[in-house]
Amino acid sequence: MEAEKNKENNLEKGVSAKVFQFNQAYEAPIYKFEKKGDYHFLSFGSDNLYPLLLLNLYNNYGSPLNRAIINKKTKMIAGFGYKPLQDPKLNEWAKRNNLERLLLYLAKDFMIYGGFAVEIIWNREGTSFDLKYLPIHTLRIGLKDHEDDEDYYWYSKDWGQYKKEDYKPEYIKQFDPKVRQGRQALYYIEPNPSATDLYPIPDYSSAINFIDLDYQVGVYHLNQVRQGYQPSYILNFSTGIPSIDEQNQFFRSFQANFMGAQNSGKIMITYSDGGDQKPEILAVPDNGSDERFIMLQDMVEKQITQAHEFPIQLVSVVPGSLGSQDERKELMAEVQTYYIAIKQNQMEEAINGILETIGFTEKIVLNDYSVADKTGVLTRGEEPLQTADSIVDTGNDETQDQILV
Repeated sequence: MEAEKNKENNLEKGVSAKVFQFNQAYEAPIYKFEKKGDYHFLSFGSDNLYPLLLLNLYNNYGSPLNRAIINKKTKMIAGFGYKPLQDPKLNEWAKRNNLERLLLYLAKDFMIYGGFAVEIIWNREGTSFDLKYLPIHTLRIGLKDHEDDEDYYWYSKDWGQYKKEDYKPEYIKQFDPKVRQGRQALYYIEPNPSATDLYPIPDYSSAINFIDLDYQVGVYHLNQVRQGYQPSYILNFSTGIPSIDEQNQFFRSFQANFMGAQNSGKIMITYSDGGDQKPEILAVPDNGSDERFIMLQDMVEKQITQAHEFPIQLVSVVPGSLGSQDERKELMAEVQTYYIAIKQNQMEEAINGILETIGFTEKIVLNDYSVADKTGVLTRGEEPLQTADSIVDTGNDETQDQILV
């Protein structure tokens, strides 16, 4: 009872407190069997939205370093297209399916999610097919009621809203060259012995906390600039506790006149009725946050680049390190040999494997990068490299037409 009275008295006096909850640290995804009406599927994470987490870390709520590394990997894997084809029929098929662009999208998904998917659309005769980019985050593995049932997937543009009519899941069969009709999906994931073999896990999964931390540090610094007065000082008025409305009115006035970078350097003039009622400004001691943030930034960079197995020198200019073009080329050649080539081989095997089912024997072989200038920008001789650095496709065909330099 006493605590309740104190709470009521504090509210009457205009004293209030708010408890802020911090975001929970990243945890490895848990998979569950879901039965939602007619849709039986294996959830991609406990909330079925693990791919959305990865997409947000790449697009809006993650580390600039993480995005830069993913973009550079994509360029190195598929940015130079594939070697010239000798088979005229395969060459015609590749041009009709815009294979070079398709490989860019698949490489981007591969780097973000650890896997990729393509939609296979058979012709009426079942003698050939067209390939279409299928964003892997839009697919969920369907659950079979009986062992003899065909393997399949559910497709939805937005699994956070899949109960709505616009995002109603669509049934897509798993690729099966013995059943050559309709729509099918090839779903490729990189083998991972420590995780489920049903959904992919990205290479950088062990650094997701640090990717989120990089973003949160940026938000922290932005808020310090926007609210520059508040974190450093306590402004106290010894004139009694005003009403809530008066407090809010003063805060709005103070915020407009003194907070933020645009108001720095202003002079504040106050008036008081006697010394006892003068406003008091109490400085908050510096806790050495500048030094701690420098150390934190260094740790974040190391953790992200180690998880990606990708040197920061190839995505950022590091003073005094790998400054010459020859040194940078040497480092890129090492990355090509021990990382990029492995990813290229995996993509080649997946594409060539399905092309063999319709009689093509010539292999699709991805090109290595050929020239790198001192800034690490990949080029074909004097021409700028084109790659898909836009938002990962969400299933909208219009997005697929956006190829950025």
